[in-house]
Amino acid sequence: MAVVPFNTLFADGPAGNPYQPPKQDLRDTFNDLNGRISTVSDSVHYSTEFGFVDDGVAGVNTGTNNDAAWAAAKAALTNGETLVMVRQNTGVFYFATTSDFTGIPIDATSNPTFNGPNVYNDRTSAEVAAGGPPITIVGAGRLTSISTSLNVTYRRHAEPVAKVDFLTDGDVAYDEPTVVDMSAAAVTMLKYAWPNGNTTSATSTGITKTTNDIQINRATADNSVLMFAGVVPEAACQYSWVVGPNVNDVPFAVLAFDGGYHAVYAALNSRAIHKKLTAASTFTEVNVPDFGANITPETSYTFAQGSITVDLITPTKYQVGLNGVVFAEGDLPSPALYVGPGLFFGPSQTGTSHFFNMVKVKNPSRLAPRPIRALFVGDSKMDPVFQGWPDDIARIMQGSMGVQWEYTKNIAVAGETLAQQLTRILALDMTGYTDVFIGLGTNDAQGITSQTTFDTNLGAMFDQARSLGARVTVLLTPAFYSRADAYGVTGFVNQGQASVNGAAVPAYREIIRRKVASYRDLGFKFALVDAGKICGPTLAQYLTWASTWSGSRVDTNVFDNIHEGRTARTKIAQACARAAFGLATPARTKKYPSLLTSAVPASWFANSWTASSPAAVFWIDERGYKHLDGVIQANAGPLADATVVMTLPTYMKPVRNIQLSAVGSKVATAGQANQTWVEILATGDVRVYGVDPTNKFVRLSDAHWE
Repeated sequence: MAVVPFNTLFADGPAGNPYQPPKQDLRDTFNDLNGRISTVSDSVHYSTEFGFVDDGVAGVNTGTNNDAAWAAAKAALTNGETLVMVRQNTGVFYFATTSDFTGIPIDATSNPTFNGPNVYNDRTSAEVAAGGPPITIVGAGRLTSISTSLNVTYRRHAEPVAKVDFLTDGDVAYDEPTVVDMSAAAVTMLKYAWPNGNTTSATSTGITKTTNDIQINRATADNSVLMFAGVVPEAACQYSWVVGPNVNDVPFAVLAFDGGYHAVYAALNSRAIHKKLTAASTFTEVNVPDFGANITPETSYTFAQGSITVDLITPTKYQVGLNGVVFAEGDLPSPALYVGPGLFFGPSQTGTSHFFNMVKVKNPSRLAPRPIRALFVGDSKMDPVFQGWPDDIARIMQGSMGVQWEYTKNIAVAGETLAQQLTRILALDMTGYTDVFIGLGTNDAQGITSQTTFDTNLGAMFDQARSLGARVTVLLTPAFYSRADAYGVTGFVNQGQASVNGAAVPAYREIIRRKVASYRDLGFKFALVDAGKICGPTLAQYLTWASTWSGSRVDTNVFDNIHEGRTARTKIAQACARAAFGLATPARTKKYPSLLTSAVPASWFANSWTASSPAAVFWIDERGYKHLDGVIQANAGPLADATVVMTLPTYMKPVRNIQLSAVGSKVATAGQANQTWVEILATGDVRVYGVDPTNKFVRLSDAHWE
């Protein structure tokens, strides 16, 4: 059968009815918008079958009343049949009272307009609360809804839109797995007193180490302690293993630092606990949320029997994965000294426990984020009555980077201000939400809300949104133009919404920007998306340019003067998805600290050597190179060559012994060169040579190593 261009199907109907397609033709094949061959289902019916008449005028209550036609179509099409809206006249269908247009897939290829006092409704409030389906659009066009009572316009399009399948260089995986020899010195068996121990000590009793299995004889090994197999970690790498389960075993994922540890643990078939210990008696414990809403934990997804991965994203920031999916994360107060599997068992127990198959991965792919349960807070740009960008972001994120989008709750309401939405979110239980998306400010600008009040309310909303650990993505209010501005530029009467005070938007944008920055500075997971950067300018001139300037390719961004059109809301959804992924999967770096340098702790010094002026400092750069700089001095300490002046922690140790030149002031003797140098051993000892007995100092001169 010959391929029929889709648009011709609406041009070959009976004489006098140029837009009505013959039914048989619509069942034939045609090219869809993506160039694929498509077939229209037999379960297709046309608006003309039910008496629909499109003789209305947009924005005016005139024309044939199509209430009865809609009721007839809904009564007849109860098995998922599609209603094709046929354009015979103006394309505007007037409805005197109908407000609920759900329940029938509507083919909007002819770009129909539903017009009337109540047609802006997507679902009734009861249907929204019950999770009922929204208006369903199919076909290549869009359905425009105009409420003549509220003077607002909405547009809806078919979903989903096909995703792009091309890969770029940013999509390439460079994982480099390497086996950790568990029998070698790379793995050290350590123990903490439980539950409050903040210093480690070695343990070996009852432990047998092989290349891929560490066996712990519970009858003879240390009990009632947190025992773990510690690996000196490399930042931006992952470490994986499995703990062989036994009755009464409590398996752990342990990250030790100088002065404490963080751990995730769980008894067999019980809930996982995230514990953060920072001093001998100072710790917090929180339950780790289960995977899946209302899902009974499956055996392979329990901590005692799952595949465990610790992803050390930076020297201090980590995520713990269960079968490749993040289920706990945190920040250490200083770089990790050891990472590895652990367990706890009480006295008088027998049997053998195991740590199996430890692997290190360099340049790893990210762990998949936890399944997303999202809350949307906003105004008409996000209200589910209007097909806004919340519809798109779920479509974009689902399946991307391993995401399962489990749940959406949208409390956005058209016309509401920040204060009104604050009341709604404060009434919510935030348990279970992983992400909160906020987009407000347009209605506050129109009503000129006090900027002080806006700032205070925004802080209260942020506090509630993050209260139980959710990530928060904030859309920076996009600019809009007032109706008067549009009329002055275009001459269009009653163009778009009856909006005012577009010039007030920048003040609210900058309050939002600064407030997000202040929460980021406190370490909270907040992201900011500037719609202006994503969409470019939204100008009234573009309403005429897009249609009359032959060389123009502008996006008008809005289909009225406020609400984003299909292209703009897709751009916003993509930008918000990128920001949300950035919060869920932070950027890798080996750098520490976040500032350029940090003072060398007094605990590192040995043999009465100390920092001098300028003070001794250390840092790790983005490549993972370790640095020492500044001046150290002997005071009353020894000066002989090879004197140990410092002992470095594990994260600063070199992989081999190195010697680096330094600056001293020792006077050269006859026939000898004046030379001062520093030797840094793989054990962490720092030795000095050529120290002047009078001045007793050594300048480290940015000593650095891998």
